[in-house]
Amino acid sequence: MPLKLGMLGMWHSHAPGLITQILNHPNEFRLVGGYDSDPHVVVKRREEWGPHVPGLRFFDRPEDLLHEPLDGVVVEGRVFENLALARLALEHGYPVMLEKPAGTDLDEFHHVQDLAARRHLRLQLIYLFRYMTATLDLIERCRRGELGAIYEYRARLPKDPREYDSYVRDLGRYRGGIFFEMAGHIIDLMVTLLGPPDSTTPFLAHHRAHAGEFIDNGVAVFGYPNAWAILEVPALEVAPQTRRIEVYGTKGAFIIPHLGSGHLGNKAVQPVEFYRERDADWQRINHEAATLQIRDLREFAACLAGTKEPDYSPDHDLIVQETLLRACGMIIAPPAPDGCP
Repeated sequence: MPLKLGMLGMWHSHAPGLITQILNHPNEFRLVGGYDSDPHVVVKRREEWGPHVPGLRFFDRPEDLLHEPLDGVVVEGRVFENLALARLALEHGYPVMLEKPAGTDLDEFHHVQDLAARRHLRLQLIYLFRYMTATLDLIERCRRGELGAIYEYRARLPKDPREYDSYVRDLGRYRGGIFFEMAGHIIDLMVTLLGPPDSTTPFLAHHRAHAGEFIDNGVAVFGYPNAWAILEVPALEVAPQTRRIEVYGTKGAFIIPHLGSGHLGNKAVQPVEFYRERDADWQRINHEAATLQIRDLREFAACLAGTKEPDYSPDHDLIVQETLLRACGMIIAPPAPDGCP
């Protein structure tokens, strides 16, 4: 039987990709219905999805969708409203897939995590790069110790300035601007490889020529006992294919020269470059690019079925969210000392 899913909030740019995978795997997943607080979003999704999903229903209230027979709920609304939607789904007894970032208030996210734990319900964050072929290769090599001790992690996720006005419209309410929108992806990988940082130093600025306050060029430096991590998110990039991750260690290095994304033009292969101290030169592998988002759905289904342990823990997700909010200046107080609440 396919996993029956409802979608609370349908605004996010990742929502169509998830729907595509649900439609492409009808024996595994089925979309029962959707809800969004914005009627314009509902009209758009009805036009896009309705012809491909017979019997798909759109509900006027989230509670009405949650009264349908569901196996789980996907939350894909605007960031500021997603935690309330996730809480509502959990209160109705449903496990949740929650789009990144996990809201704007760390305490609220922690409360939602606590609710899921008390109800013994799965709360899974959706980070698009977790199951990319190249990032999986990087994580595995680091876990094997192939790169030695990591002393530098660099990552950049530029955005196309042709969409600048939409960034201001949709993200201008968030203090971190474009950095808040995008940096969670590479913070998630940073925490996977290095754990929580000891220090966070953000450099957030508006660098477009005309006057404004929107953060369109963000950099953050994270300090570790024996490493630096440098993350860059500009909304000013005209050069194509410049999303990049670099990891340098005492025994080698690994580079993903272009990450791609679910909504960008992606090639059938995803190249990676790596060097090990015993190698004569850099090596290159052209991985077959994994289909994005189906692994997230299958991870959710497998964890609900009890056939595997989650790949990412609630503690990991909380660290990622706290680190992002600190880098965006949305948490001012320093982290509590070890052992303190």
